[in-house]
Amino acid sequence: MIFWHTGVTAALILVTLGVRRIDYRVVLLGAILPDLIDKPIGRILFEAQFQTGRLFGHTLLFVIVLLLGIQLTLRGETARRWFILPIAALIHLALDGVWSDPVTLFWPLFSTSFPTDPIGTYWLEAVLRALTDLRVMGMELVGLALLAFMWKVFGLQDRSLRRDFIRKGRLSQRRRPEATSVNYKGSRPGGRGLQDSSGETGDTSQAEEGPGSTGQDAG
Repeated sequence: MIFWHTGVTAALILVTLGVRRIDYRVVLLGAILPDLIDKPIGRILFEAQFQTGRLFGHTLLFVIVLLLGIQLTLRGETARRWFILPIAALIHLALDGVWSDPVTLFWPLFSTSFPTDPIGTYWLEAVLRALTDLRVMGMELVGLALLAFMWKVFGLQDRSLRRDFIRKGRLSQRRRPEATSVNYKGSRPGGRGLQDSSGETGDTSQAEEGPGSTGQDAG
């Protein structure tokens, strides 16, 4: 369930950690990382041996090793960019409900083998399930709606903001132009008339008469 994982994970990270110093490209990667590791291994390359799509990537040990690897090998800006990866992967495990399968979650504490889930043609079953299972369809629609909401809120339909996200993973709201405020400086000794918010002096011909003024033009 790609949209379910990416949409909910991105929304949770946004609500809890905001947008500052968060690379949301890494968030989206971490949201599906366990499946990117386990599905090819357990359902394609070694399906006869494992017969499951929840292997090493769906274990707590994987998240811990990933976290330690980032903290011990990366520094500076690179470390700040990738620190969110194991957090997003952990959210994936929570959304999958892996806590209900302690043998997988705490592998290899209870067993060195993973519980099997034999399916005749997995990829065909996965597609049919996504199209016919109302629960799966609902979850995918929720995730897609969250992604669409974030796309709209952060203005990713704008080419420049979308390019910034692709290059840096940054989410930044479009700023509305600020209205120019005008401060009226009444006529007084040394007064400079009208000033706008930038400090520029405007026309002083309409300024009020100050003390000592004759009310007549000098000419």
